[in-house]
Amino acid sequence: MNGKKVKQSAVKSYWESRSPGLKHSKNDIGSHGFFTDVERERYSDKYKYKYLPSVARFDSFKGKDVLEIGVGLGTDIMQYAKHGANVHGIDLTERAVELTLERFKKNKLNGIFKTASFTKIPFKDNTFDMVYSFGVLHHSEETQEGIDEVFRVLKPGGNIIIMLYHKGFKYYIRKLFLYGILKGEFFKYSAQDIINRHSEDFGNCPLTKAYNRSEASKMFCNYDDVKFSVYRLDDNFRIFGKDISLSMAILPRKVYRYLENKFGWNLIIKANKPEN
Repeated sequence: MNGKKVKQSAVKSYWESRSPGLKHSKNDIGSHGFFTDVERERYSDKYKYKYLPSVARFDSFKGKDVLEIGVGLGTDIMQYAKHGANVHGIDLTERAVELTLERFKKNKLNGIFKTASFTKIPFKDNTFDMVYSFGVLHHSEETQEGIDEVFRVLKPGGNIIIMLYHKGFKYYIRKLFLYGILKGEFFKYSAQDIINRHSEDFGNCPLTKAYNRSEASKMFCNYDDVKFSVYRLDDNFRIFGKDISLSMAILPRKVYRYLENKFGWNLIIKANKPEN
C-alpha cells in the first residue's frame, strides 16, 4: 500500500453503493424479484457457494442469539432467521442496513440491525451464541481488532464461522501473474495494490487482504478448537458460451476437494470462545 493506511471512511464510501450481490439481479434494487434473484444466485453452482448452507450451519441455531458482521443484502442472516435464530447484524454502510431491514419486513421476519464498524460492535460482552462473518474482515486495516471484538461479544463456549480470503490460486497466483507479470503492473504497483485493483465485482477496492492458515492461526490464537477449511478453487473458463470448471469436470470429487482445500480462496475459520 506504499505505506499509506486505508481509512475506514474510504472503505465505507466504496461499499455504500457496491453491496456484493447487486449484479445477481436486473430487477429494481429492494424489490421482491431482486431479493429472490439474489438468494437463488447466492447458493448456485455458478458462484460456487453451494457449499455455504452446510458450512454456515444455517439450521443449527434455533433459539440462539446470532450476530452477522457485514450483513450486505441480508441473504445469509435471513437463513438463520428462517431457521429460528434470534438474529442481529451490523454493517458499516447505511444502505446495507436499510436493504436488510426491508428484506426482513417483506419476509415477515424479525431482526435487529445497526450501522456500525466491527472495531466497535455495539453490543455488550458475552452476548452471542454465534458470530458469523463472510468476506468482510479482510477489507479493513483493523482485521485483528474485528476478530478481538468478536471474541468480546461472544458468549463463553460460543461459536464463530468466519470467512477470510485465502492466499490460493485466485489471490497471489492468478491475479498477480495475469496483471502483475503478463500485463506489467508490477512496474507501477505493489502486489497489494494489484490485488486491490482487481478484486471484487466493481474493482478498485480500497483494500482486499488474503491470508494463509499460519497467519490466520496467529490471528485467532485466543480461541479454542480452531479449524480451517478452504473452498472455491476459481478454475472456471468460458467454453462455448458457458462457464465450466475444468478440474471439477475431469477430476474425481475427492481429488477436486483436495485441490480446493489447498488452493481455493474462501478460508473458513470455525472456533469457540473458551468456557473460562
